[in-house]
Amino acid sequence: MYYYRYQIVQGFIMLLSLVYAQECNITVYEHLSEQAKIADCSRRGFNEVPQTLPHDIAVLDLRGNKLRVISNFSFENYSLLHNLSLAENKLHIIEEQAFYGLSRLKYLNMSDNNLNLRYVYTPEILLPLQNLTNLDIRRNIQNQPNADLYHYPDQAFAVLKKLEYLAIDVAPNPYFGIGFQGLKNLKSLTFEFCFLKYLRGYTFENFSSNLDELKLTRCHLNFLEVENNALFPFPNITKIHFEESCMHLKQALNMLSPYDGKTIEIMNLRGLNCPVFNDNEYPFALTITKDMMKYLKTVCVETLDLSDNGIVDFDKNSLLSFDRPECLKHLYLKGNRFAFANGRQMDELKTFFNKSVALKTFDYSFIPVRYKLFANDFHHYAQDNHFSNNIIYLPRSLEKLVLGNVLCYDIPRLFFIRRGSDLTYLDVSFSHTNNAVIFEGNATYKTETLVLDGHYHITLYTIELVNFINVKTLSWRSARLFYIMNARSDDMFLKRFIALFRKFQYLEYFDMSDNNLYILPENLFINMYHLSGLSLSSNLFQSIPKEIISQNNIKSLDLGNNLLPTVDYETRVWADSMNQKHGLHFFLNGNAFECNCDNLDFIEWIQETKVNLDNRSYKCTLLNGTVITVIEAYENMHDLFSHCRNSIWLMVSSTLLGTSCIVAVVLLLYSKRWSIAIFFYRIFRKIVEKKYGKKYTYDVFVSYGGDCIPWIKQYFIPKLEDEWKLKICVKDRDFYGGESFYDAEADSIENSRHVIFLLTPIFKDSRDCLFEIDRVKHEISMQNIENIIVISKDITLKDIPEGLTHIWNYVLFIQWPEDCNDHDFTWLKLRKWISGDYLYQNE
Repeated sequence: MYYYRYQIVQGFIMLLSLVYAQECNITVYEHLSEQAKIADCSRRGFNEVPQTLPHDIAVLDLRGNKLRVISNFSFENYSLLHNLSLAENKLHIIEEQAFYGLSRLKYLNMSDNNLNLRYVYTPEILLPLQNLTNLDIRRNIQNQPNADLYHYPDQAFAVLKKLEYLAIDVAPNPYFGIGFQGLKNLKSLTFEFCFLKYLRGYTFENFSSNLDELKLTRCHLNFLEVENNALFPFPNITKIHFEESCMHLKQALNMLSPYDGKTIEIMNLRGLNCPVFNDNEYPFALTITKDMMKYLKTVCVETLDLSDNGIVDFDKNSLLSFDRPECLKHLYLKGNRFAFANGRQMDELKTFFNKSVALKTFDYSFIPVRYKLFANDFHHYAQDNHFSNNIIYLPRSLEKLVLGNVLCYDIPRLFFIRRGSDLTYLDVSFSHTNNAVIFEGNATYKTETLVLDGHYHITLYTIELVNFINVKTLSWRSARLFYIMNARSDDMFLKRFIALFRKFQYLEYFDMSDNNLYILPENLFINMYHLSGLSLSSNLFQSIPKEIISQNNIKSLDLGNNLLPTVDYETRVWADSMNQKHGLHFFLNGNAFECNCDNLDFIEWIQETKVNLDNRSYKCTLLNGTVITVIEAYENMHDLFSHCRNSIWLMVSSTLLGTSCIVAVVLLLYSKRWSIAIFFYRIFRKIVEKKYGKKYTYDVFVSYGGDCIPWIKQYFIPKLEDEWKLKICVKDRDFYGGESFYDAEADSIENSRHVIFLLTPIFKDSRDCLFEIDRVKHEISMQNIENIIVISKDITLKDIPEGLTHIWNYVLFIQWPEDCNDHDFTWLKLRKWISGDYLYQNE
């Protein structure tokens, strides 16, 4: 009986163990014929270390739980542990034998807890961890320590003889005792959650001189004292990170004297300038001097980041002067406020690029220098300054060029990419400058990523002649591309746009977000057989373009934040097929979905499809205006849409009856079609005018420049008034003195049925014409004008006033022919648009 009960209890314990263990995800990872069992117990609400996991686990992840105390012998069952994470808990106590049995542990992460450095860590706690190589205990000091001198528990860390990586918090005035001398193998030292105020020559004196990497980042409090010999204990360091520490760049550069002539792989001095610096010694607006660069210039540095340091200028032989420029591979100047001015600075920049034969990255982005000025403000524009002096030849080794978000309207700078360049990444997004990137013609480039955000069709002039067959990623956001997409099929810019796209044969990802698009040109994506990612979010699509579902390799499609009321049947079938083929991520959040009888199939598809949607509970609007979720509509479909079936049968019967009647009426109307068309046209205008109380004084208002007056007198007025019997308004003839000229123009435009713009070279410089364009915009919004006709004489489309481009969708365009034989056809086209008598002649 006892044995039977024992078996029951043992079985119950085993069952309980299995259930408990299942709360963690146990997986086996294989690498190079070796296996490691991993227990993922993260974010599962544990209050203590689980004891029922497999004993042979090598990795245990307990991050994000509710552990407050690590008790003695908590890990004795897991002696094979190699990696342990206790991060993001609420730990404040670790008992002395907590890590007993973890002699094989190499990686321990206890960051983001409440462990007090001075009171928690004792030699007994860390003694079992003889093989530990990586220890991360960052972000445990919750508040700034008040002690004048903060003593670190050096004897506790001294037992970690094999430690190679240490990440720890740093107090305002730290003292690292002699116990740290025992860490002979320490290679990387990271200080984060930084309260440091005093960085002295003896601060790091007890750390290993073999240290390879030092990270002292995000020290947001002001360094009250930084001694120039603070880095002397680390003569062999190759990676320095001072990112976002409130240390002046001048202070950081003065600490580099130990590295004269040495090689530094990474020197990260990004974001050191803080607003608290605002005196003569440490100015917030910083000019780089030759003396500041005296140590850095001697260093063979591979990656140099000087971003966000408030640099507004640099002296001769300073910023770009390096004894060994051939060492430099990556240079970041992002977020400063200096331009390469004409003359000496431009010469130094050219010399720098000529010598930097290994440079791979040049980041000169987010540079606000000056707004657009008038021509007479550029006093440095000398007559002898040849345009070729502004050409900057970039090294062929350059792989990444970032010139985005630069505001610098002064002199032109032409960054010249030579044939054979290694450039794979180009970013010129949202820049407002006279700068340009020029590619040497008749060459194929390796460029794989193009970022053209914020640039309209002017970009076509600079890149359309280049063979970009290798481009895989194209970002063209917020660029007002709707001006091109909505153009007529014969529009010059649209043709050039399509021609450009024919070059992107290997494009894989394309982003056209935030362009106010509601249509796409036909065959836009033709020959793009590799396109797998497409983003059209934040546009104005009311239906999904057919050009999209012609693609067969789409894996990611973003149509979020548009005006879609539904996803049509063809698109749903296409989406299911793409998902079945290779998986599809479909983003639809933020659309104007409707929950009505016509959308029932779509509502069901949302819940039943296996496509990876960004949401299954999109908001939708009922017929009564109530906003619910698609899930609510699906779950209450019978109650919400029970009337739909009755409506369908009623619609079918009504349709059949109505169809027979309509057919009879249509046959009758068809036999009388010409008489009816003429009759309705005659009365249409009278009905509209009567309904809206509108009666036009003029048939046509003519807007023109002064160079067009002879042509108007000799040809235009005789043709429209004498021959066609129309009443036209010509300002030089019909406006009288005694009233405001602009008031007369506004009244005349308001009382004209049609408006004709005669575009000539003088037109775009006339203030009167620009006022008339603005007035026509207003009358369009009031729906007072029937037709807007643009007649272009001796002017090309690229020279049309910008104001006309805003109303181009309402414009009827005529290019006045130079050949006299074509004039009759052109007059006929104009009469068709403005003369009511034209239709009467067809009776």
